[in-house]
Amino acid sequence: MKFENKIKARIYLMSAYAVIGVILCVLGYTRITSNDMLTAWGIALFAGGTVHIIRNIRLMKNSKKMQALEIAERDERNIMLREKARSLAFGIYLMIMGLAVGVMLLLNKSFGVVIAYNICTLVLIYCICYWVIRRKY
Repeated sequence: MKFENKIKARIYLMSAYAVIGVILCVLGYTRITSNDMLTAWGIALFAGGTVHIIRNIRLMKNSKKMQALEIAERDERNIMLREKARSLAFGIYLMIMGLAVGVMLLLNKSFGVVIAYNICTLVLIYCICYWVIRRKY
């Protein structure tokens, strides 16, 4: 995939985030639901999506910056660092959530079961992705 197409795909994705943010804001302001978090999430998605859209459009107009970013994203060292950081974050998150499940269940809080199901889902997704990637490479 050409790098320019990759940037365009990011713009489309951020546009979708911005649209979802507007929808959540409308739902939150019209009080169709009683959840006040919808408005906050909507504003965050809209603002983040809009900032990234503007940044990527400006990037596409500057060929030197675009070339520098392409080199940085394809650099093997940067790729390795991103993958190691992602793996470490995944492991730390699983440990923290595992401790949270133990604490919640000791305190007889039913929310511990929800966290446990989330951990199981995350590990299942990891196993499926590992299986798919292993077969692909």
